[in-house]
Amino acid sequence: MIFSNAELMLMQLIFEGPNKTGYEINNWVKKLGYNKWAGVGKTSVYNGLNKLIANNYLKAHLNSNKTGKGPLPTCYNITEKGSEAMKQDMLETIGTARERDQRFDLTISAIHLLPKIEITEAFSIRRKFLNKEYDRLSADYEGQKDCISEGGKLLYERMLMSLENELKFAEYILKQ
Repeated sequence: MIFSNAELMLMQLIFEGPNKTGYEINNWVKKLGYNKWAGVGKTSVYNGLNKLIANNYLKAHLNSNKTGKGPLPTCYNITEKGSEAMKQDMLETIGTARERDQRFDLTISAIHLLPKIEITEAFSIRRKFLNKEYDRLSADYEGQKDCISEGGKLLYERMLMSLENELKFAEYILKQ
């Protein structure tokens, strides 16, 4: 993965709405609930913006159209390098994320930014990955079933059910 969860979220927001200021981005994070379900807060927003600029994924400029008191706000735009890296990161996430992964949720929330053919390819890879994980976990569970506690059995069952649901979701996307 190229980006942290916070950086991926920032790239997605800026890709969809160029020339956003840090203040506007923070408001969007709160409005969309990223601070609750993706663990992204004010500090991670500004740290992420600085890191993305330093790595040439974003560019910043001062908004000279501001009126009123205070310093000129900094506006952010995604670079071509940033756009390509974001799409690559999202496609990799689709193919390799485990069940109930915040990064996968971030990617799904912005899946419309990816070309349909690449979504299909990534979900085909995901289906293979999840099937392999399901088979591995099932074999592991069967090998330990007689010697683990009831709680351990329930944990295995929960993980297997989660994988089954992820497989259903992958099939749903592939049928779209």
